[in-house]
Amino acid sequence: MPVAEKLEGEVEGAPVEEQIRDIAGETLDQLTRTASRAEAKLADARPDAATAFASTNSLTSSAGQNLAEIFDQGHQGLSELAREPAIARLVVADEAGTSKTIFITRATPLPREPGEPFSASYLSPMGRLAALPVGRDADVPTPEGVRSFEVVERAILTPSKQKDEWDAIDTVFESLSAGPVTVRSLRTALRAIGVEIGDDDYLAQLIAGDPTADNIVDGLRRAVIEKMELRQRSVLDIYQDDIFRLPLDTRLAILGPPGTGKTTTLIKRLRQKIDTNYLDEDERRQVAVSAAGVSGHADSWLMFTPNELLKRYVVEALGREGVPASDLTVQTWDDFRMDLARNRLGVLRSGTSSGAQYRPKAQNLLAATVQDQAAWFDDFHAWQAEEFWAELERHAETLATAGDARVRALGQRLRTLLPASRDEVSASALLAFGDLQRDVATLEDELKSATEQKVRVSIVPHARQDNAFLDKLHAFAKTARDAPEVIDDLDDGDDEDDEAPPPRGNREEAIAIYVNAQRRLARSIVLKRSLSPKSRDGRILEWLGQRGLPEASQKEVGEAEVQRQALRQFANPVRQYVARMRARYGRFRRDRIVQNRWYNEAVLSAGELSPLEVDLVVLAMLRAGRGMLSDRRLLASVDEPRYAIIRSIRALLRNQVVVDEATDFSPIQLACMGQLSDPAIGSFVACGDFNQRITPWGSRSEADLHWVFSDLQIRPIIVTYRHSRPLADLATKLSAMTPSAGQAAQLPDHLSNDGPRPVLAIGLDTPALAQWLTDRIAEIEHITGRFPSIAVLVNDEAEVEPVAAALDEALVERLNIRCEACVRGQSRGKDNNVRVFDVQHIKGLEFEAVFFVGIDVLAENSPDLFDKFLYVGTTRAATYLGLTTEQDVVPSALAPLIADFGQTFEDPA
Repeated sequence: MPVAEKLEGEVEGAPVEEQIRDIAGETLDQLTRTASRAEAKLADARPDAATAFASTNSLTSSAGQNLAEIFDQGHQGLSELAREPAIARLVVADEAGTSKTIFITRATPLPREPGEPFSASYLSPMGRLAALPVGRDADVPTPEGVRSFEVVERAILTPSKQKDEWDAIDTVFESLSAGPVTVRSLRTALRAIGVEIGDDDYLAQLIAGDPTADNIVDGLRRAVIEKMELRQRSVLDIYQDDIFRLPLDTRLAILGPPGTGKTTTLIKRLRQKIDTNYLDEDERRQVAVSAAGVSGHADSWLMFTPNELLKRYVVEALGREGVPASDLTVQTWDDFRMDLARNRLGVLRSGTSSGAQYRPKAQNLLAATVQDQAAWFDDFHAWQAEEFWAELERHAETLATAGDARVRALGQRLRTLLPASRDEVSASALLAFGDLQRDVATLEDELKSATEQKVRVSIVPHARQDNAFLDKLHAFAKTARDAPEVIDDLDDGDDEDDEAPPPRGNREEAIAIYVNAQRRLARSIVLKRSLSPKSRDGRILEWLGQRGLPEASQKEVGEAEVQRQALRQFANPVRQYVARMRARYGRFRRDRIVQNRWYNEAVLSAGELSPLEVDLVVLAMLRAGRGMLSDRRLLASVDEPRYAIIRSIRALLRNQVVVDEATDFSPIQLACMGQLSDPAIGSFVACGDFNQRITPWGSRSEADLHWVFSDLQIRPIIVTYRHSRPLADLATKLSAMTPSAGQAAQLPDHLSNDGPRPVLAIGLDTPALAQWLTDRIAEIEHITGRFPSIAVLVNDEAEVEPVAAALDEALVERLNIRCEACVRGQSRGKDNNVRVFDVQHIKGLEFEAVFFVGIDVLAENSPDLFDKFLYVGTTRAATYLGLTTEQDVVPSALAPLIADFGQTFEDPA
């Protein structure tokens, strides 16, 4: 006989009021006791910490730093307990039918004192019980071993302290024989059964009438959204909780409609996984061998959002969950890409290094390329691997056929080490050249010294003739420094002497510029290849004219340079493979343009890259570098100077990578993010909804996600907690009209989801629009009895300020309410204002009321993404939704749904 059936007989028939009476006093006592103990420990903690710090002699010592970290963690936990003493109260029964009460806390609970109920953190295995419906059981690890517990009573709590008294508001209570019900106030429930109250409270009760009349209501209540913030449920539902507790090394995509708690699940999972106290033994072993190690694990995470506004929204939500976040840990891809490509990997030019020029508005890719980026990348990856080996083979052949016997012998030995298969480039294949690298480096240095001396000597006649020659050359070279990078016929090697010390003065730098340009010219003559006059060296050589290396010396220097450059490929093949990825991409693009594949035309110069091209090169470099780190031999010597590029990539790795609104990112961008996960763990979790993809390059299908990681788990969650029933029905119908329609959203059981129909106004110019919006906003305030969170969405950034200005004037005149323009998604506005946003910036946000204006113009301007924008915009609203058009026409996509709309929110449904 199940435990639940045994216990049901004991409580069957007990009125719900009596059951709530039984829990109210105990719950309020526990809240008061826990908060008081936490506050007392907070008051005592700092002096103790100072004494402990003093014993370490220095806060800069490792012991002091560790102690400081422990103090910060403890202080944060106590602060959370003082602010929120418990989030759930459970009665559970074990296999023998023995029941006990457990309070669930968000933070680590305080040690239990005699006579107190049990407490457990929601992050712990015992916390899993809080997500279970009444009557369900789960196996839970305990000090005595794994035990099975069944939930026989559950109350989800929202603690609130007013006038020094603790209460729990909107408590959701359910037992085997009653509920679910919502208890507006547990303290009011106590008063209803005659618990003595103070004179002031009694008088207030007499004035207000009977406060207990509607204190207990059937089902679940939806709260009005008054602030623009991520609503975070203290306890996840059973499906979200299952995802939240998956192992640290999981690679996962959470897919679901708006309002299903995807981001909340993501944040709670991150909160649990950064705390090693809640990791199991396997997870701790993985952390121990990661690049960050145990000491750095709490900070070794990175979260991506598609825009700045959502980033701020998420940072605040993380803070409320107890996860310190900053611009370093929560990033938009646009910002992260720029830092990564410019400062970390050298893909883009900086003030101190060469590189490509970024062209953010360039559109040089075919539409088919944007829609099938995986095939584009796979084509490049295969091409560049074959090209890399072909380059090495050409260089080995150059050395093996050289006139110098030493060079020839070394070339022949290098040629034998080339692999038979050229499909992939592995660390083991590149490390095979290791035994010869000392010989290669020695010979390369000799050739370099010889050619440099010969070229430097050729400067002397020009300097004697013109004492200011070097100064003039230096001045001109500064003007040529910003010349666009050009990948020409000569670009099959590495011309940068990046390991040489920088010149100490202008004239020494001018000599280095002269030497490098003459070497490149001499090599081009021997190879019979063209040197672009648009390149930096090409411009310098044009300025030099006849003031260069004598023709009689050019062949000798050129032949030595050809051999030296060939040797350089073998001196550090790991670097050559990873760091030269951008140069190979330039040749790949040139080749495919000729074939009319992937690119619409040569709209960019060889040294320019569009955003998706930067992503492709970055992904190729990250995959290459991360793959090298999987080789134990290379990892053991990664701190050597020759592996600087690999160390740069290792420094990027994080123990956890999480992505919000993942479908707005391209498959290549998601793959870049995935490559940032430390291979020792491989933790990657993303969430999104294909119906909400509002970028033309975003991920379109599960196949795109599986291309990122072939073993990626996809978990759907479909219960939406945001919308009223009319808006949930509208969202389902809109979702079904899109090509990427997924599973329809479901409303939770027992939730009170009544609400007005959405409203539609056709043919409104700006003055009429402002008046119509003001009328509808007045209705909302009248219906709700308060001023909730309200957003107005426009279809273009240029409309934000004009609409806000017109509406502000109308609202102030009638309702004394302000309207605020939230320009470019950089401002979130104030909670007590109506706010106007461009629709492209509001992914992931939610409001009690949303007005989406000018949708006919959006349909005309963005026909390919109109259904996505419409779906995203309308699903931001929880209860009140209004749509308008500028012309007397409704977009065809919306025409079949006209019957679902009313004219005012007070119209009967």
